[in-house]
Amino acid sequence: MTNTQSFTIGPIMKAARKFKKFNQADVAKAIGCSQSALSKMEHNLLIPSAPQWFLFSRFTAIPPETLETGIIDRHSLVKFNSDEVSLGFKIPKRYRSHRAEKVREIYPFLTYLKTTRGEAAYNEFIKTTDIDPEFFLDFDNLINFQFFADTAAYFIVNGVNTPEKIEELVNVGQDQIYWNHYGVEWKRLTNTKEVLLQFVNEQLFFQSDFQLQVESNGDKVVLNYLPEYHLKQFKDQSPELITFLNHYRMFSIKNLIRRVLGKEIEVELHESPEQGLAGKFLIAG
Repeated sequence: MTNTQSFTIGPIMKAARKFKKFNQADVAKAIGCSQSALSKMEHNLLIPSAPQWFLFSRFTAIPPETLETGIIDRHSLVKFNSDEVSLGFKIPKRYRSHRAEKVREIYPFLTYLKTTRGEAAYNEFIKTTDIDPEFFLDFDNLINFQFFADTAAYFIVNGVNTPEKIEELVNVGQDQIYWNHYGVEWKRLTNTKEVLLQFVNEQLFFQSDFQLQVESNGDKVVLNYLPEYHLKQFKDQSPELITFLNHYRMFSIKNLIRRVLGKEIEVELHESPEQGLAGKFLIAG
């Protein structure tokens, strides 16, 4: 899950096949090998040749850079509750309705676990989800806000429950792979408001649970998170979750501006008892 090649090819091949809902026989025929050979590739017992990998990538429509990053990222937009993605994987019923978040939104949590607590902690978390492990290797797979909330709860229970720890989570987890769809054109932006407006315009590369709006307030920029209607179904709005969510958003804004503009900014959370999952942030321009 990092930008060093510490991953293995087998799970990526399995993830790509399941995303397309292909069986092993289909893929084996496409790349010119036996089904048993493909099974060995998916279990890291056999490494595909360069021509086999090329044919596999073309047949499953995954980007060439997947072999460098260990993550499948097609740079596509969220399609709310799309039946075209994710259904080839085992997903508990709890996480299947109102799927509006890409795995991209979960990636920082997984990267943080692997980087700071090791492979065992990562595997322990994946086991608690009851979802196929390879599901998390494809940014286009969809999950719902309940999964994000359960992930946050897991982190809170395991000590990532202070502003300092949440900031560490963001800074470690939101790496170049997470922000990868932001092209070089972002470097042409010159101020905080421009960056936030672009960020709002590209939210469908991340999620469609919240609408984001940018407005001006004197010498500050205001970024609003507004829950979409389907989140009215979500009842577990505990104070701990709201606090975690808003700190995560706040440090994400700071991380984004630092990456694009190379500067540190002040972000102030505007809190009110009625806001629930909504969020309002005042940002020094």
